[in-house]
Amino acid sequence: MLALNHVLVGAAIGSETNNIPVIVGLAVASHFILDALPHVDQGLEKNGKDYFKQNTKYFLAAVDIAISLVLIVFILTLKSTLDRSSIIIGAVSGLSIDLIFNIPWWENFMKRTPILKSIYFFHKDIQEPLKKYQFVFGLPLQIIIIVVSIWILLK
Repeated sequence: MLALNHVLVGAAIGSETNNIPVIVGLAVASHFILDALPHVDQGLEKNGKDYFKQNTKYFLAAVDIAISLVLIVFILTLKSTLDRSSIIIGAVSGLSIDLIFNIPWWENFMKRTPILKSIYFFHKDIQEPLKKYQFVFGLPLQIIIIVVSIWILLK
C-alpha cells in the first residue's frame, strides 16, 4: 500500500477524535487492514517478481512519503480548525509499521527484535503479491481510499 494511503487514513482517524491512545491504536490497526487489501506498492511486485531495483524502491517510497507530508501540511493549512496534533499523530501512527520495518538503517535490527519479529512476519504474511486479476482493483482501490480520507479531513 502506498504511504499516502496509510498517512491519510491515519490522519482521518486523528480528525475524528483527540483521544491519543485511540488514534494510535486505530491508525496502527488500519495499517494492517489496508495492507491486507489488494494494492500496488512503491516497488511494484507482481507474482513475486520485482520490477524495480532496491534503490529505486527506496527513492519511490521517499517520494511517496514526501507527497504525503506535503498533502497533510496543505490540508492542515487549508482547514485550520483541525486538531493538528491528532492529525499528525494519526498520520505517523498509520505509517509507523512501514517506518519500523522498511528504513534501511535499522530494518534488520527491528526484524530480529523478539517482539517486533512477530509483528514483522504478520505484516509480511498479510501482503501477498498481487495476482493478475487483482491489478485491476489495486490502484483504483487506493485512489478511492485517498479520496475518502481527504473528504473526511476536509468535511
